[in-house]
Amino acid sequence: MPIFGSNVSLPILVRIEDNLLGKVNDLLCESNLLFTRPLILTMPQTGPLAESTAAGFKDARVHEIQDNSYPQVETVEAIIDEAKPDVLIGVGGGRVIDVAKFAGSRRMLPVVSVPTSLSNDGISSPISVIRFRKGTRSVGVNIPTAVLVDLAAVSSAPLRNLRAGVGDLLSNVSATNDWLLAYRKTAEHYDTVAALLARQSALAMLSQEQVDFTDPAFLRALAEGLMLSGIAMGIAGTSRPCSGAEHLLSHALDELYPDKQSLHGEQVAMFALFTSIIQEEPTRQKQAEFLQTNDLLASPEDVGIDLAGFMKLVTHAPSTRPGRYTVLDETSETDIEKAYRKAY
Repeated sequence: MPIFGSNVSLPILVRIEDNLLGKVNDLLCESNLLFTRPLILTMPQTGPLAESTAAGFKDARVHEIQDNSYPQVETVEAIIDEAKPDVLIGVGGGRVIDVAKFAGSRRMLPVVSVPTSLSNDGISSPISVIRFRKGTRSVGVNIPTAVLVDLAAVSSAPLRNLRAGVGDLLSNVSATNDWLLAYRKTAEHYDTVAALLARQSALAMLSQEQVDFTDPAFLRALAEGLMLSGIAMGIAGTSRPCSGAEHLLSHALDELYPDKQSLHGEQVAMFALFTSIIQEEPTRQKQAEFLQTNDLLASPEDVGIDLAGFMKLVTHAPSTRPGRYTVLDETSETDIEKAYRKAY
């Protein structure tokens, strides 16, 4: 029997506007999301913003986490078991939202994502990055029920975080190329709609050339692009639309050089420049110019990695996600060195 449709999970409510932290409950109610006992997760630095959100509810509880480690998740789950909240609201950066999504999925609770920083596409994705004893893992979770982005809050985030968010978005170009390659070489499932969402979101940002990180229009475009990237992963049922060889290289950097002080989004944009050259991606020169113009990391040397160190990353990268076919699987060492010199 032919299939004429598909079912995908999407957020019920998405709002991107100024000064919505104090209106979270009102916005949820407008969409008939009638929660009365929220558990609001945050971190010390975003505690005041979480308190503003809690003020809109009659019976809210705020809990500060320290990081995105599994013991923190267990503490949140213990609070859920004791307090019996009807929703988890993550108010903070990526670590807060990752813990909220993970704990919410494990306890079958809806999750509301209220990011205070736009540093990655986790604000709406079905993926949580959690630190376990044996290393950091990306874990499949339920997509948030609502995504509410307060532009005033995210505009106060460190500039470096916004640059990282741009970098994470730009890496979709390389990731979608790898996904299509895997489909052609290994018959891996490929969803054209998801790939288009992810890729066009990245190209829309790339078309801006030089961005004004203080411009509300830019913040809205970045929020929309990251949100659509997360939704693309939800449609695909995999992180493939936004994660290819550039992400494997980033994971390898985290594992082999854990002391390097660079953000995820910075790393994947930098490595996407290299992988785009191997892929012969038409926008590769434009990517290089964009990274330089907007002060993103443009070379492994920016974090103290020379060619020899980079080759170690390339060798280690496939092991960070076994079975994920990328352009690295069919590129010789000689061609990798040539691409490195062209990119950096």
